Amino acid sequence: MTSFPRSNTFVLYGLGMSTQQVGGWCWFLAAALIPVQVLVAARWPLPYSWRSHLISDLGATMCGVADTGARVERYVCSPWHVLANAATVVNGLTLALGAVLLWSVWPRRRGGRAGSVLLAAGGLCVVGVGLTPWDLHPDLHHLFALVQAPLQWAGMVLLVRATWGTTLPRAVPVVTAVGVVVSVAGFALFLDALSGGTSLALGLGLTERLAFDILTLWSATVGGVLLASGERPRTDATEPRSILLPVD
Repeated sequence: MTSFPRSNTFVLYGLGMSTQQVGGWCWFLAAALIPVQVLVAARWPLPYSWRSHLISDLGATMCGVADTGARVERYVCSPWHVLANAATVVNGLTLALGAVLLWSVWPRRRGGRAGSVLLAAGGLCVVGVGLTPWDLHPDLHHLFALVQAPLQWAGMVLLVRATWGTTLPRAVPVVTAVGVVVSVAGFALFLDALSGGTSLALGLGLTERLAFDILTLWSATVGGVLLASGERPRTDATEPRSILLPVD
């Protein structure tokens, strides 16, 4: 594996790590949210349905029937809701911190930096989701979730443009583009399911996970690719740069 330039190195727990390494680890470790969700779901007194229950039901503080009388009525009781919400907060922090650390890694700097800003903002919205359980602060919870999605989509689209055809592995823009398409489609299905539309047959939880969990899997995949690639990419040659020439 290619060594990282020492001028771009942090010292983390006594080990020299570049910004690409630390940022990659931040995004890769975001995937820890998924096994935490499995653990929290296993503690429900009645079975948690991955197809019918919402992701946010894992962080709800209530024990009882939610959305009574609606087509999405369901029983919610999550004894380990504190762990679920804490994991969501950590997930948002890792996305935001990773975006900041990877600020200078993207080959096309202007688009890459704009994408990093949007992804960092999206990560902070995820933190807000974890800090506002839907049964206690429904308006804030839903606002954070609704703002997070378009922020992250826009950031991902900019990253596709900033990394396509550059020295970074092709997997970065490809996985990012696929992630945006799947997430947007899942979000549309999720909104339709919430309104009682035909997508409800797929399951409220399944459509929500297509919209949001795919974003967690995307960041973990890109983080893993950046860790495996080993080399901090050069600035793309097509980006104009100023050159000073001597004058006689």
